Amino acid sequence: MDRIELTGIDIRYESNVDGLKRMPNLQGIPPSFTVVGNIPAVARESLLETVYDYAAKFSSTVRKKIPPGLIGPFCLESVVTEDQEIFVFEFSGRIVAGTNLYIWGSPYSWLYWNEPMSVGRRIAREIRMALDKEMLEEVVT
Repeated sequence: MDRIELTGIDIRYESNVDGLKRMPNLQGIPPSFTVVGNIPAVARESLLETVYDYAAKFSSTVRKKIPPGLIGPFCLESVVTEDQEIFVFEFSGRIVAGTNLYIWGSPYSWLYWNEPMSVGRRIAREIRMALDKEMLEEVVT
């Protein structure tokens, strides 16, 4: 469909780092950043333009450097500062943990499809649409 679709946003819950900041009586325990869970989130609307811009630029750059580019879901793992600056520190070219939180679709996927749309179902939809249009080679490598 040649577009960027936002399928979900989440917050990583990292083992004891998130707990230590809430429990000062646990001083002396070394912080650990092991991801132990993900919490669904909805981004501030003021951040969405930057999120889409980063995703579009990333997708375009990958397409130029490694044709045919990204096919399917990807994640730009990021940190947002209190000044609302977004710093991307990693990308994942797959279904990532946070999107699995939205088994019945995220608030974002509902806006595109007006029905429950998990990432897995979205991939299946893409394949079905490509088969129907005899364009399967466009969505697989």
